[in-house]
Amino acid sequence: MEQAEPAIDQLWGVGVIGLVVGLLVYLAVLALMLWIGYLIVKAAVRNGLKEHTTWLEGRRGPLR
Repeated sequence: MEQAEPAIDQLWGVGVIGLVVGLLVYLAVLALMLWIGYLIVKAAVRNGLKEHTTWLEGRRGPLR
């Protein structure tokens, strides 16, 4: 019975390492998705402001 305990301890250690690695991968994917979403929103706002400025200039002439 004493030989079974080190094997269980070793598996428990591998499980903890796997949990930590899984958590890190999950957080990395989440951070990447947030960054890509930020870039998409940033580009959309920039394009929207550019189009709005063009529309305003067409209505009243060049802006200051």
